[in-house]
Amino acid sequence: MNVKKGSFPLSTIALAVAATTVFPTHAEKYSNEDKMVVVASRMPKAISDIPGTVWYINSETIEQEYRGGKTLGEILAASIPSLDVSSGARTNYGQNLRGRKMLVMIDGVSLQSSRPISRLLDSIDPFNIDRIEVLSGATSIYGAGASGGVINIITKKAQSEGLEFESLVGGSSGFNSNEDFDYKIGQSISGGNETVQARSSVVYTETQGIFDANGDIVTPDISQGSLQFNKTVDFLTTVGVNISENQKLNFLAQYYDSQQNSPYGLYIVGRDFVDVRKGFYSDREHGTKRLMFSASYVDKQFLGQQLIAEASYRKEDQTYTPYYQSSGQQVTDVISLKAALAKNFNKFNLVYGIDAYQDKLDSNQALYDPTIANNSGNLINKTYAKTGRYPGVKVNSIAGFIQTDYAITNDWTVEGGFRYQYMSNKIDDFVGYTQQKKIASGNGTSADAVPGGETDYTVGLFNLGTIYHLNNESQVWANFSQGFDLADPAKYYGQGDYTRVGDHWKLNNSINVNNSKMSGIKTNSFELGYRLETDALNLQTAAYYSQSDKSVKYNKKTLLIEEMNDKKRVYGLEATASYWIHDNIQLGASGQYVISEVKGDEGWEDFTAGEASTSKMNAWAGWYDTDLSVKLQSQTMFDYEDADQNKLDGYTVFDLVGTYQLPVGSLGFGVQNLLNKDYTTIWGQRANIVYSKHYDPAAYDYKGRGRTYTLNYQVKF
Repeated sequence: MNVKKGSFPLSTIALAVAATTVFPTHAEKYSNEDKMVVVASRMPKAISDIPGTVWYINSETIEQEYRGGKTLGEILAASIPSLDVSSGARTNYGQNLRGRKMLVMIDGVSLQSSRPISRLLDSIDPFNIDRIEVLSGATSIYGAGASGGVINIITKKAQSEGLEFESLVGGSSGFNSNEDFDYKIGQSISGGNETVQARSSVVYTETQGIFDANGDIVTPDISQGSLQFNKTVDFLTTVGVNISENQKLNFLAQYYDSQQNSPYGLYIVGRDFVDVRKGFYSDREHGTKRLMFSASYVDKQFLGQQLIAEASYRKEDQTYTPYYQSSGQQVTDVISLKAALAKNFNKFNLVYGIDAYQDKLDSNQALYDPTIANNSGNLINKTYAKTGRYPGVKVNSIAGFIQTDYAITNDWTVEGGFRYQYMSNKIDDFVGYTQQKKIASGNGTSADAVPGGETDYTVGLFNLGTIYHLNNESQVWANFSQGFDLADPAKYYGQGDYTRVGDHWKLNNSINVNNSKMSGIKTNSFELGYRLETDALNLQTAAYYSQSDKSVKYNKKTLLIEEMNDKKRVYGLEATASYWIHDNIQLGASGQYVISEVKGDEGWEDFTAGEASTSKMNAWAGWYDTDLSVKLQSQTMFDYEDADQNKLDGYTVFDLVGTYQLPVGSLGFGVQNLLNKDYTTIWGQRANIVYSKHYDPAAYDYKGRGRTYTLNYQVKF
């Protein structure tokens, strides 16, 4: 399936005006009037009053999907038309929202960092998720990092004062070998009294090998990391304290630990990949460890206004598996403070507030003994030295924002807002990584440091939108919003050109704060949309266009930022629809047609396939009654080719997910890759482009998982 500009079939566009983000059971048909979200304006607001594309994934959908064997990234890709298909791996690199980077939050706490690691969706087990709110497109409300949109994951909370338990046990397998089995155990307890309600849960997941449609183990991901032979613990506690009728405190604590310990590695001789073999050992493998705390305060009558204030702390320790006989560790500490006030003046509503955060990054690189590594075909990796990997970075930010809306008539509302953000980047002095490696191996004894320093940015972001209610069931809207991104400073600064003089490496020139300030990236985004919700039919569609003044280009050999010059534009159409053809049967489809381009010497050219979004389409049919819910669904990624003739080959995968109510508890079941399709994942194809200067293409041929069966039992009591 090849999709090029001007050749997207009209029949496909018509079919893409479709598939819902909400897959309700027979007895639960939701109205947009009832769905209140905070993702669009920082305060609760009905979706039907928002002049923008908002997606709402409810708890029933999330539960059916993850009990059918889906990961968080796969659930989101199946539910959001403008989100790229899942990587099927640990990373969400290249999984864009409307062709751009997305901001991911848990209960309003951002998971962004100055050094983006692309593990935003390897962050929480779906067992702990109540619902997900998504805003497509750039937004000035949240500032830096949200040029593609915002995903806000809302965790489960205690639902009553009585003591309640929720237990889950299940497994998945393709029955290829005794190493083809994954299992999950989850347990929660919740309850409280009139004043305090709390929920605490722990989920343990263990995966073994992942096998493709031919029954072969999938090539281990040495670049960004797979979830083969991985153990994950997600411990989450939420507490709500009712101080008074108008005042409430909310607390969240999460410990998330996802670590790989694989017996398989890539047997590599020189730079040639030979095959996948057992016997792999490394002092360091892929892993993510997070500790996160947040506390929020809500006062509905604070000086005649509604106040929401939040403080949070997040620490992440992320490691990598060996690559070129070394692997990194990156530690991020983020402290954040937010406050928002809302006031209603009859037809006029006002929301304003302030955000501030501090983000610190430290990193190191473990260097593995080259003799041991070479003699074992790079299967055995033991540390002989540690160096710095990137310069230390500290980012401080403070921003103020104001958002207003005014009801011109009962059916017509306009809204607008402005955000002013100040950011400062402090970069440490840093000896070039290559020189540190050479010194560690005995090639020289000292080196000049690339000078650090401090630089700052100020940016004003504006938004303006309007929504008109055509009737009680449908609305049309238009909006303009600006977004802002700051590329990874750790991958930009600290680069230098050196010459060895005796035993000392002399710095000739460098990319440093004083002489080569990194540019910010500003994005202007436009959209025109329509949504309709009746008892039987749900429809939402939007056409969008966004253009940024710069784009980032990486050096394929060093993987560092090479330049930031060319303009980038993304435009397309996203749509979703569902229809109840019977009280128990719902049909739907969704899709996105998207074009991503950069402005080169010869005009606008297709953006690199290593990062560009591809057009996609989903379709599904579901049966829902009191005891049985079952859904057959498909997901199609279309072909893509960039200006350098790098290609992404499209594929279609079918899945079956469902639940069946028992006298006590319920069974969850699923068949992933129902037709046992043999394909290379989108990440496997992207990785071959991104890392093509390093190893043979086969080293990055990450196949999709073959037919896999999932069965689990869950009981709530």
